[in-house]
Amino acid sequence: MTRTCAIFLCLMTAFAVVSCVYDFHPDIVGEAGYVAIEGDILVGDTSRFDVRLSTDLEDKKNVGAPVTYTLRVEASDGTVYPQQEDGLVILTSADVSQEFRLVVEVTDPFKRTYASHWAPVQISPLIDSLTYVISEDRTRMDINLSTHSDGPTGYLRWEAAETWEYHSYIYTTYFYAPAGTEYKGTIYKSGTITEFQDGENYYWCWKSKHRSDVLTASTLELSEDRLVDYTLYSFSNMDQEVSHIYFVELTQTRLSEEGYRYWEKMNRNSTDVGGLFSPEPSELRGNIANVDDPEELVLGYIGVSTASRARMFIESYKLGFCYWRGPFYGAMILHPFLWESYWGSGWRVGWMDESGQFYWLPGECVDCTRIAGGTKDRPSWWPDDHK
Repeated sequence: MTRTCAIFLCLMTAFAVVSCVYDFHPDIVGEAGYVAIEGDILVGDTSRFDVRLSTDLEDKKNVGAPVTYTLRVEASDGTVYPQQEDGLVILTSADVSQEFRLVVEVTDPFKRTYASHWAPVQISPLIDSLTYVISEDRTRMDINLSTHSDGPTGYLRWEAAETWEYHSYIYTTYFYAPAGTEYKGTIYKSGTITEFQDGENYYWCWKSKHRSDVLTASTLELSEDRLVDYTLYSFSNMDQEVSHIYFVELTQTRLSEEGYRYWEKMNRNSTDVGGLFSPEPSELRGNIANVDDPEELVLGYIGVSTASRARMFIESYKLGFCYWRGPFYGAMILHPFLWESYWGSGWRVGWMDESGQFYWLPGECVDCTRIAGGTKDRPSWWPDDHK
């Protein structure tokens, strides 16, 4: 059991209230009802696209309806690359000398066809290195990239797919099994506290996401098309992502000038939501249009580029960098007749003391799946063997 913070033990058999504090992420007020199309045409690679209706999160009733659609990528030589599944298009054999566009046919909740502008392929430089640097005061970790080409200067964009391992505050070997629970071949006739087997636990979890940051850069004002130790994004020493093991797969693409301007506007909009000078929706018009109604506003920009990738693991627990820990709110002993109701309210068993008494805590202190949407789905390629 972790003893980093002072443990408040309430030796009680009656109900007690423990206040839990969560990170607050306010809803962003957006525009509702516009078709939004995401993704890039990655020539020589595999592309994934998503089509949806934008929503206004301020008006909870005005939510976007599901969109049913088919899509394809067309090349200027007449070759058609159809959707495989879930917006996936395979372009591994595509010819980089051609121009390309995306065509989306929406069938529900309306029938419309959308197409991106024809565009030539932008050639992404190779990624020379992907590294991290910890600041001298050990409060910040920068994720840095180096890349270059021998050609002209231009514009770059990155997408980061992240996965990280983290843990709850308390490691427990016990769990409450309500009546009727079957575990390892045993069916419990009444609610009881039992022990995990085979290394199972609530302690270790994994979470994956794509970074929402708009990551772009220009080399136009440089003497050559080269970035050295360019900081893409940073973590603080209290961020969950780098509390144990962090993994990132970075995808780099080349942008046209038009594409760069679009993503810069998106970046300003996302960092100045609701501000006096925030862009109007019409200012965020990309390169996608309704083929029958060019005046319709469609959100999104479809880039056409080759892709360069780099991957990196950071074993933060070996660096002594991060101080994030799962939440801890205190523990108490419960009479057995309260076990079921507290379990139903989200409480979990923490540990057993020398006298055989079980201490219960709010689930967020014990169960990592109750922290920030993490799961017990350990990637098969993960470097450690935690369960």
